Amino acid sequence: EFIKKELVELGLEAEILDKVFNNEETLFIQTLINFFTKRRKKKSRDRIKVKKGGIETETNLEKYFTMQVLFSLLIDSDKSQVSLGDRELVKRAEIEADVEKYIEEQGTIQSELNNLRSMALEEVNSNININSNIYTLTLPTGMGKTLNSFNYAIKLRKRLFEQTGKIYRIIYVMPFMSIIDQNANVIEEVLRKSHKNIYNNMLCKHHHLTEIEWVANENTLIEGSNAQMLIEGWNSEIVVTTFQQFFSTLAGYKNSMQRKFNKLSNSIVIIDEIQAIPVKYYKFIGKLLTEYAELMDSKVIAMTATQPHIFSNDVSEQLCEYKKYYAQLNRTRIINELNYSRTVDEFVYDLECADSKSYLFILNTIESSKKLYSLLRDKFYDRSITYLSTLLPPKVRMDRIKDIKSKKHDIVVSTQLVEAGVDIDFNVVYRDLAPLPSIFQSAGRANREGKGTNKGEVHIVKLKDNKGFYADKVYRSAKTDLDITEKLLKDYDTLNEPEFMLIIEKYFDKMADENIKSQHISDALLKGAEEHWFYGENYSLSDEKIPLNGFELIENNGEKFQVFIELDDDAELIWNEYMTISKQTEDKWEHKIKLKAISRKMSEYIVDINNTTKSKYNRPPLDSNQVYYYVSRSELDRYYNEETGYGVESDVYYF
Repeated sequence: EFIKKELVELGLEAEILDKVFNNEETLFIQTLINFFTKRRKKKSRDRIKVKKGGIETETNLEKYFTMQVLFSLLIDSDKSQVSLGDRELVKRAEIEADVEKYIEEQGTIQSELNNLRSMALEEVNSNININSNIYTLTLPTGMGKTLNSFNYAIKLRKRLFEQTGKIYRIIYVMPFMSIIDQNANVIEEVLRKSHKNIYNNMLCKHHHLTEIEWVANENTLIEGSNAQMLIEGWNSEIVVTTFQQFFSTLAGYKNSMQRKFNKLSNSIVIIDEIQAIPVKYYKFIGKLLTEYAELMDSKVIAMTATQPHIFSNDVSEQLCEYKKYYAQLNRTRIINELNYSRTVDEFVYDLECADSKSYLFILNTIESSKKLYSLLRDKFYDRSITYLSTLLPPKVRMDRIKDIKSKKHDIVVSTQLVEAGVDIDFNVVYRDLAPLPSIFQSAGRANREGKGTNKGEVHIVKLKDNKGFYADKVYRSAKTDLDITEKLLKDYDTLNEPEFMLIIEKYFDKMADENIKSQHISDALLKGAEEHWFYGENYSLSDEKIPLNGFELIENNGEKFQVFIELDDDAELIWNEYMTISKQTEDKWEHKIKLKAISRKMSEYIVDINNTTKSKYNRPPLDSNQVYYYVSRSELDRYYNEETGYGVESDVYYF
């Protein structure tokens, strides 16, 4: 009777509890799921306000986390029980990892940068402290943050187990899907030093195009719906995933995302490039992560090359004294050319490219990058030049990045896609104006290893066409960020690497000033979370309180269309397989799984285009399922340019 009374006070109806205590277990689970689904989808009638002396206190998210965990446990148990049935598959695994031994066996060459990497590893090693919840690891680009943070997480995990007896899961979160494979491979290599075989209950990757297979042991490969259940349920000791997956669960409202929420408890979460979160959400994410770590007995390691004001100083612990690393590095200097704006034609007319140097140009729009590529190819016809943008299918992009890494090209024109996580190195970088964190990311592509006596050069330019500046077109929602960047750079003709931290701190100080950059959306989302408002349709972003479906990590910039480009024999086979699967009529669930599996293979040949791009170029036909625009091999030249990717302009449109 006491338990029933307590549960009624938590908000469960008495008649449900009568059924529970009459042992109607299946009915209990189903009724609870229905109850929570209903409760989560409607705005709470009672406005929960915690008042203290007439003043509203800080947001209290305890009930938010309680409800999310309960809901998650219910749907996870329900789905796993129905689909998997085999408890062995979700048993915890033992893992060992020795990062220092791995680094030692790599046999690093003596260099100033490698000495600094070792120094940083040692310093972070000496700060293992289980009493903090939020740790920040700030180091310049190219300083080995991936291995350093993983080393800390493994040691923290071991210490926590010794002290508490709990096994902590490690969740490694990255902003871009494109860098998941390379980081997961590094972690796998470290694990291989201690384990003969690596199975998926030890390490798994999860993003929306994850290959749907689960290696359970040396004799068992699971595919189809069971594999999907295991991957999406994060039944692994180390999960490598994206911002989209992690934050859409932490601040989520969809059943498909919330199923894994319970796995966030007793976890060590490494967040790479945390500054990549849109600035308007800094307060929301900072508060959510702080409360999450406290209430769900977890730890957060936030990594960055800059110092965004996401956590208040009193809650986070710095794992190393980052300023001394910046002070010792002098690989790069930024050259400010913002005083005079130019068209792409004018810029190329004035440009000189020394034969002995390699050049990277990072532009803001596909339009400007294509124009620049064409002009550079004409002007420097005897140089090896290549091009990168999202209008090239991922397969082609990855091949080109491989070639760039092996120094096959000495001039590269790209959009912002090379800014983070793409480990490439040039003598000179030209960057069209962008917010300061982006400029510093670009600077990480110049003289990355600090070799030679010449510093890498990063020229900041301001390019325009007859309609205005390209920067304004791309960073429309970040106008303030651009203005602050220009104001801060105005005082400098050149800026050396040891000065980078000084200026980025000023930038984030200004961004944290609520009079300059509003955190209104963060405040409104926190109120929504506090009052369990998970989903709503009739709200405005200017409201005092908004539901969690108002949180969008990736801004919706209009409708996207997928174009499949049949580039080679493999693409042709994949397309034929897709057509065969799409015509099959079988079990709905299995059909869905097959389509998801083939869509992963197809993704290598798919480019996403927006409405403007769609109307500007020849338009390929839609497939019979009305899902993909299809460029067949026989018609490649109508829609695809071998150098710059999708998009051939013509007066003739093909429908």
